[in-house]
Order: sequence, then C-alpha cells, then structure tokens
Amino acid sequence: MTFPLKARLKPHKNSPKMVVPSINQHWLVRIVLRSISYFRKDFWLIVTLLLLIGASVLFNLLNAWPMAILVDTVLSPTPKPNWVHTLFLAPFGEGKLNRIFGMAFVAMIIRIMSDTVFMLRKMLNYRIQYNGTLRVRTELYDKMQALSLGWHGSRSQGDAIYRLSYDSLGPWGVIDTLIGSTAASVTLTAMIWIMLSRHVLLTVFALSFTPLLLLANWYFEERIRRRAFESKQTDAVMTSTMQQAIELIGLIQSFRREATESRRFTRVVERSVGASMRLHWQENLYPLTVQVVFALGSGVIFGYGGYLVYRDQFLRQVPNGLTLGDLIVFLAYLNQFWDPIGWVLGFTTKIQTFVASCDRVFTVIDEPPTIADEPDARSFPVHPRTLTLADVSFEYISERPVLREIDATIEPGQMVAFLGPSGTGKSTLLNLLPRFYDPTAGSVQLDGFDIRTLKVADVRKHMALVTQGSPLFPGTIAENIAYGCADATLQEIREAAVESGAAEFILALPEQYDTILSEGGQNLSGGQRQRLAIARALATKAPILILDEPTSSLDLKHEQWVIETLQRLRRKRTIILVTHRLETAVDCDRIFVMQEGEIVEEGTHDELLSQQGLYFRMLGYKPSST
Repeated sequence: MTFPLKARLKPHKNSPKMVVPSINQHWLVRIVLRSISYFRKDFWLIVTLLLLIGASVLFNLLNAWPMAILVDTVLSPTPKPNWVHTLFLAPFGEGKLNRIFGMAFVAMIIRIMSDTVFMLRKMLNYRIQYNGTLRVRTELYDKMQALSLGWHGSRSQGDAIYRLSYDSLGPWGVIDTLIGSTAASVTLTAMIWIMLSRHVLLTVFALSFTPLLLLANWYFEERIRRRAFESKQTDAVMTSTMQQAIELIGLIQSFRREATESRRFTRVVERSVGASMRLHWQENLYPLTVQVVFALGSGVIFGYGGYLVYRDQFLRQVPNGLTLGDLIVFLAYLNQFWDPIGWVLGFTTKIQTFVASCDRVFTVIDEPPTIADEPDARSFPVHPRTLTLADVSFEYISERPVLREIDATIEPGQMVAFLGPSGTGKSTLLNLLPRFYDPTAGSVQLDGFDIRTLKVADVRKHMALVTQGSPLFPGTIAENIAYGCADATLQEIREAAVESGAAEFILALPEQYDTILSEGGQNLSGGQRQRLAIARALATKAPILILDEPTSSLDLKHEQWVIETLQRLRRKRTIILVTHRLETAVDCDRIFVMQEGEIVEEGTHDELLSQQGLYFRMLGYKPSST
C-alpha cells in the first residue's frame, strides 16, 4: 500500500492526537495487573529474586555493625556489649587484636557477600526483563500484523516502531518498580524495628518528615505523568520522521530538498528535546525535593543524636543511654532509610513513565481488528473457484465512495483485466479481493460464499498478489521467491523464475539463486525486482493470481515475456490484471473498464472496440461519424 507524498513527508495527518488518560486507582491497578500477567511464567525466578533481595537487605542492615561493635565494645574503655555484639564477637575470643582483625574480616565478608548478591540480583533482573519483554513485543508485533491496512494507513510506521522498541519495556518497568517497592518495604520495616529498639524518640523524629514526602509526591505525580505522555508522543514522531526520511532519501536528493528536510528534522528533534527536558526537569526536581526533605531530617537527627550521646556518655553516665556505636548504626540506617521510604511513598510517581508506555502498548493490543474471522467462519480448502463481485461499493471516508456497485464474475482459468485511468479505484478493488478491506456494501464471493464468512487465512491462500512496489527483503533470491511457500523445492523455485522471466538475469549472477539481496532489493533493477515478485506469486501455486500493474517496470522485451507467461498460465490459474497499459489486456477473456469508481464497460477486446466507447477512445481511436 502506498501513501500520498505529503503524508510521508510529515507526521501522518490521521495520526492520533496525544490524549493523556485520566488517572484513577482502578485504571492504575488494571495497568499493573496486566503488566504482571506477562511475567507469570517467571514466577520462580521472581521468587528467587525476592530471596536475593531479602539477603541483600540483611547484608545492608549488617554493614554498620562491625564498626559499632569496634567502637562500643572492642576499643571502648568501658565496653557496653549487648547480645548482637556478643554474637559477632563469639568466634574471635577475648583478645583485643583478635577482635579488631575479626571485625575487619566480618566487615570484608559482609561487603563481598553484599556485592555478590547485588550482582546476582542484576543478572536475574536482566533475565526476567528479557523474558517478559519478549512476550510483550511478540504479542504487540503479532497484533500489529493482524490489524488491517486501514489501521496501519492511519498511523506512521515510526510510531509503530517506537511502540515495539521502547514502549514494550513499560511492563517490565512496572514490575521492576513493584519489586523495588517490595524490597524497600522489607528494608523499611526492618530498619524501623531496629531503630526503635535503639532509640524510640530518635526514630519518631526521623519519621516526622514523612508528611513532607507525601506532599512532594502529590505535587509531582500528575506533572511527571503528563510530561511522560508528551515525551513518548514526540519521540514517536521523531522516529517516524527519521524512518520517512531514510525511506525517501532518493526523492529528497533528486529534488534537492536536503536543506528543507534538515530544517524539518531539526524542528522535530527540538520538539522532542523540549518535551524530554520538561520531563527531565520534573523527574529531577522530584528527587531533589525529596533529598532536601531527607537533608532536613538527617540534620535534625545528626544534631539531636549527637546531643544525646554527649549527654548520656560524657555529661553523665546514663545506663542504657545512647552510645557512639548506637549513633553510628542509627546514622548508617538513616542514610539507607530515606531511599526505601522514598520508594514506598513515591511508588505512584515513579511508575508514571512506565504506565505511559504500557498504555501505548495495551491500546494497540486492545484495538479491535476490523478484518478477522467470524466466530463461525468456515474452512475453505484451496481449489479453483469462481470469484464474484456482487454490487460492491467501498468508501474510506463516509459519504465519499471510491467504488460504486461493482458487479463482475470471473470463472476459474480466465484472465481478466480491470482498466482505467489513475484514481478510478482499481487498486482499492484489488485490496478487497484478499480481504485487506471489507466492502461497505455488497460482497466479494468465492463459489458463491461471501468471503467474510470464510477463514481469512483460507481466503488468502487462494490468491497470490503482485503489487506495484515489488517489495523484497534481505536474503537470498531463492528465499525471496519461496517466501509465500516456505516448503517450495529448489526445482519449483527455478520453475517459477523461468515462468516469470527472472531466470535469465538470475543465472547471470555469480551466486545465482544464492545471491544475497540488499534492503528492498536495491542491488537489482526495477524490472528485475518486478520479475522476482511475479516469480514469488507463481511459486505459491495459488489458483488466483492478482497483478497490480505487472509490467509497469519492464522494458518491451520483458513485458512481452510476462504477457506470454500469463498466456501460458491462463488456463491453469485465474489471472486478474489491474493495469493502465492496454497492451497487457488485449488478449484477456474479459476486460472491465472503470471510470470514477464504476465499471462503465465490459467485454472482450473486440467487443469493446465495436462499442466505440471509453476503451475505444483510450486506444486512441476516434468514433466513426454516423
């Protein structure tokens, strides 16, 4: 399918506007639960990850204790051991040096174990991420392939690429945020319990700054969400612009539009950068605000804790008073305390960017297909069939019909042509046959069955299509010919190449059928690409062969060759030509002449000449005077 040039050189006019969904708890819960569903198969990996997180939390909690024990019990002239100190020191005896080196050894082991567990967490994170993202991308890719040409025509290719490449990471971001918040909750609970056991009032002071964090989350949550959606949309437009420019590089260079396209690209990038910067400002102002709150809390705790140690240990000895080791542990936990509390309280704010990606992915996955099997669609084995167009009408835009009341019957083995000037609806009619679109009125039938009542795959197995663009993909020539029939033998591939006229140039290549084609087959001429496309259609052995301007890229010699090939096939397959080259249609069993979306004449070449109508004039004849 081709799009107008204007649509290719700027974001598609029908591209959806940015709509930021209104946030509510039910919507957010649905997004989260749906994201989790992609990781159900990784249940035991996630359990293992949570166990590693628990181990990581434990090692983080233990990090400060060797220093606290060293200060309060090993080096202090008045040791103040408790059960934790006794547990740590038990393996090292009563000697001072043994205990000093023992605490150094314990600190080293804790650090090594902590770093090892952290590395294992990262690797397991990667494995879970890749597994879940594979499922998201596969489902999204399959859905995009199932959606109709109309859906794809209303959106830019770059937007689809962006959703597949970047937005598909959204569900993992949601899961990662959930796991991070779970780890933070466990860490926070353990820290609060230990801090309360050391000093209740100091812990209350630490928690007193929580309302400020809630206020910061409330303020930034909506701003980050809106900026995230805006950034996603502008990035998708930038991807579309890059894709379009690369696709049309030949046109750009031939019309010397490099400078214009550069300016257009610069404007798109500037909009993308502007949206990204607005998002980054919010994303960074939020943690800065949180860190300011944390700094206030740390300052208060540091000052008040220092005063308590001075009072309880230096001004007067207070039994069970706050020790220097207690303060070291408390401050160490305090430094770790703010991060998990930020995670827990800021969960909905942190998750906004990922929710934006998820919404863009799920919107496509939930898109109802316009072309799909009916619940009771019947199987339809491949056989030669009578193709009927019964009163077919079609419109892309309401009340602007492209086709009007088309009636035609094509018997098995016939070769027919649909002729007419550009813009008469020939290519649209072609797209109705394999059910890329459905008629807005009337029906397309195979042996009297409306194809909407048949399985789509079975309908398309009956038809092999050769379009004007002759798209080819990177791979060998043999692979391209066999694309529509993966189990085709090399002999069948060669036969299709001979019938299409492609064998002549293939055999002249050094690697012949093993020749590697570049992207789009750009290392072949237009005529060679067209002949390969015809060979690909012939290799499918489909009973109905549909060709859209099959000789438009061929010289006279090879055009005649293709016509002779079609003549040889006409009794073996049904052949439908959509063309404006009259020479291609002269020997057809039936010619349908179209004008403004209607069939205005039909018959054989001789019958149409005798009518002295549009076909007669298209050949350059002048009606005889009466």
